[in-house]
Amino acid sequence: MTTAATSFAPIEGFGLELRPWDANLVRQMAAWGERGFPYHAFDMGHLKDPARAADALQFAQQEGPHRHYIACEDGVAVGRVSINLQDTSGFYIWAVHVPPEHEGRGVCRRMLAALMTALESHRPYGPDFILSSNSFAERAHRAYHALGFELIETRWHFDKDLAAQLWKVRPADREPIARHIRFNAGRWQVRTFVMKRRRGHPMELSRGGTAPWHDPGRMP
Repeated sequence: MTTAATSFAPIEGFGLELRPWDANLVRQMAAWGERGFPYHAFDMGHLKDPARAADALQFAQQEGPHRHYIACEDGVAVGRVSINLQDTSGFYIWAVHVPPEHEGRGVCRRMLAALMTALESHRPYGPDFILSSNSFAERAHRAYHALGFELIETRWHFDKDLAAQLWKVRPADREPIARHIRFNAGRWQVRTFVMKRRRGHPMELSRGGTAPWHDPGRMP
């Protein structure tokens, strides 16, 4: 597995250090707990395969507009996040993931707060922050809302991986997210929220006290 260095520095803040991917952190992520359907796209068990782990590390270390970070607490990998610095819509945050064994301590909020604070400091004239999330991810929405993200658009999205799993699972397994999915034009779609945070917007890092956005219901 390659251990080539990346060209961007770690970020420290809010009790975390956001580090570029390396071989040791990939091994830690491979051991993370998994959530399974419908959150399976974020599960990292595939990193147990040496070839897939090497490919993932090479992808995360390549030069380009994307930065891939692993959030560490006392050297332990507790979350991950990626950002596209050249997206036309703004600083686009994606692949936000905290495994189940590390949730409940504000890792998601602190990880994103550290990332956004660093960008606002080093790129004072940069754009606002953008992210998207499947509408069933209500726990994540509470964290995003606390950080100042506002819902700006709701759309139906074809998620190839999620659609493939929807064909495989039992109807009973689909029921918990039934109002967030639809079968349209011969394929499964998931309702997605697009969210924006204005630069400098106050952030609430304490747990509790925030509610998910009002669900606008099915789109026509």
